[in-house]
Amino acid sequence: MLLGSYNIHFGVGQDGAHDLARIAATLAAADIACLQEVTQGWAPLGHADQALALARRLGRHHVFGAGLDLDGDEVGADGRIRHRRRTFGNMVLSRWPIRSSRTLLLPKRSEPSLFDLQRSVTEAVIEAPGEALRVYSVHLSHVSSRQRAPQIEALLAWLADAPRHGAPWDHEHPTLRQLGVGTVSMPASAIVMGDFNACPDDPGYRRMIEAALRDAWTLAGNEPMAGRTFMDGAQPGRRIDHCFLTPDLGARVRRAWIDRGAAGSDHYPLFVELAEA
Repeated sequence: MLLGSYNIHFGVGQDGAHDLARIAATLAAADIACLQEVTQGWAPLGHADQALALARRLGRHHVFGAGLDLDGDEVGADGRIRHRRRTFGNMVLSRWPIRSSRTLLLPKRSEPSLFDLQRSVTEAVIEAPGEALRVYSVHLSHVSSRQRAPQIEALLAWLADAPRHGAPWDHEHPTLRQLGVGTVSMPASAIVMGDFNACPDDPGYRRMIEAALRDAWTLAGNEPMAGRTFMDGAQPGRRIDHCFLTPDLGARVRRAWIDRGAAGSDHYPLFVELAEA
């Protein structure tokens, strides 16, 4: 099973061009991929639904969860409203069906003198061959470790509580059966991928490890501070995009690498290969 994590910078690459085709090509081999900075309905990007466009290009199942949701309505000369939302958030792409999805809005403290925005985590329950998985696409604040700390605690609480809280609905109901909807389990195994805006020496990263999650990068034999997934101006770059796994999945890590040849974003994608269950 091949996993991918990619902050796509709304499809704008290192050359300043907007090109979803090269994002799709980069992720073509991934069985499950978590994407961040995906948009819907923004005029400079042709009002595109980037989540739907990528899913169609790749022939994948997908879910999208908005952290930021803004008015995008336009009123024509005749006074009629063209209804449109401008959203910005995370998505999960999957080769296999996504049985359910939820999006958690993470804590946000106002910082009037700094640019920041509402951050979120999107959960997908995926029926992979022979196993069910919880997959989380994560995007945390870039402002500071202080801003990220409550977001990480909220994420960890959600991860821990999900099996106990169960699926989005409990037991079967005649109406749901008529609509062709069956019950959904909430599996224990979890994959947590995304842009954490935190290097391995950041308190937030250490908190994830303290919570018994495993970093696929180091499990594959890579040095913790090696590699870079984000180009930081003139700086040498930082590894801030991660794939954390519950211990049962961590034992299946074969290799992990960063695709430094990908030019479709200001981030580089992270890939992780897992052995079969």
